Amino acid sequence: MKKISAVIISMIICGNLPAQKVANGGYNSYEEYKNNKPTYADSFIVKKRTTGDIKAWGGNDFKVEYLSESVTKKMIKKEIWGISKNDTLYLNAEPLSGLYWYARVEIVGKYCFVRPAFPINGKLQKQYGLNDPQFGYMFGALGGALQAMQTAVKRIPVIYCPETGNKMLLCETNLAKLMENNTGLLAEFNAETDKKNEEVLLKYLKKLNDVDKR
Repeated sequence: MKKISAVIISMIICGNLPAQKVANGGYNSYEEYKNNKPTYADSFIVKKRTTGDIKAWGGNDFKVEYLSESVTKKMIKKEIWGISKNDTLYLNAEPLSGLYWYARVEIVGKYCFVRPAFPINGKLQKQYGLNDPQFGYMFGALGGALQAMQTAVKRIPVIYCPETGNKMLLCETNLAKLMENNTGLLAEFNAETDKKNEEVLLKYLKKLNDVDKR
């Protein structure tokens, strides 16, 4: 898939999410985030992990630490929903991937876009449809042919609805389903010549968020 343009990956605040500047800090739930009331103060350190670290230990792209012992590593890994830092939302990606640490939310809205780690859990793979042959061009063959280190650095493009917790792969079929109730937007999407192009898919995800914002 083609890389996303800088315009598309910029954060888009829309839908039921906070219209004002989001407060830095840690949020235990989407409700807290929606109400712009973090439980934890802005004392988080968010670090981009190296490729070597990810290959060795697996997990998502951003490691989080707290400057006080009042927030433990267990709380960061298992309890905190997300962390807002300098206008960027880092989502606890364990519910999305079955693996620890955080992923940057590239589009924020009713339908968010995020790239969590490739799940090694078979149940999650099935839930995403990663065993479907149509996604072979994205991720390659599954199973014994994949080495652990190669799998560790793979990322999957996910549409995530924070209000419901629903998650799905960013693909033509799933995006079209989300647009079923907007016939005009769906017709515009169906007229595109390359609906597997990630830039195209994200353009319409943004449009869908803009519609829901009205």
